[in-house]
Amino acid sequence: MPLLKMESLGPYTQFGVWKIEETKEDLKEQVELDPAEEDQYASFKSEVRKKQWLSYRILLKEMLSPDPPFLEYDANGKPRLRNNGLFLSISHSGDYSAVITSKTCPVGIDIERLKDRIYRIKDKFLTVEEDQKIGETNRLEKLYVTWGAKEALYKIYGRPEVDFQRDLFIGSFDYLCGRKGQCIARMNTPEGPEKFDIFYERISDYMLVYALKNDVER
Repeated sequence: MPLLKMESLGPYTQFGVWKIEETKEDLKEQVELDPAEEDQYASFKSEVRKKQWLSYRILLKEMLSPDPPFLEYDANGKPRLRNNGLFLSISHSGDYSAVITSKTCPVGIDIERLKDRIYRIKDKFLTVEEDQKIGETNRLEKLYVTWGAKEALYKIYGRPEVDFQRDLFIGSFDYLCGRKGQCIARMNTPEGPEKFDIFYERISDYMLVYALKNDVER
């Protein structure tokens, strides 16, 4: 079941998750690539990377149907749609890719496979206060919720000067047995602090996290 889920978060915002089970040849038959995209596709050395790259294009096509997506990237590598003004964010990890779009509010999404390596890098993105709030219960999952939330916020801002510890702050949350939930986050920007709603959901051994502007209709 390649298209794992596609959900609306309101009249203007939706997200989708694709589970990659196809070969790269099967995926490639489902998209039309222009010459520049063909060159980019050919440049990828990893078969996994090729399948991820193709899968989120198919997912985006499904979400925007019947309008075809024309995907491009800005100078900082942030994806955008050439043919409309939708806010957009894309993520991929292992056998999954994820996309979120909105007509009205900035959005960010991240999906990551749960691995113990996050314990080795936690001090690069967590503040001391955040680490204390996470505690020991369900620690691995909570670390990935926090990491995913900061990744999603970073994608919204779209500029490399954002510091994960100085500028991005994730509020308290309970990781309950339902494996999904939400919390509030704050991002410091040159224009001042902004609030975002964070939603998270565990899918198999992956954590999906997405962020939406707090005070905008969805």
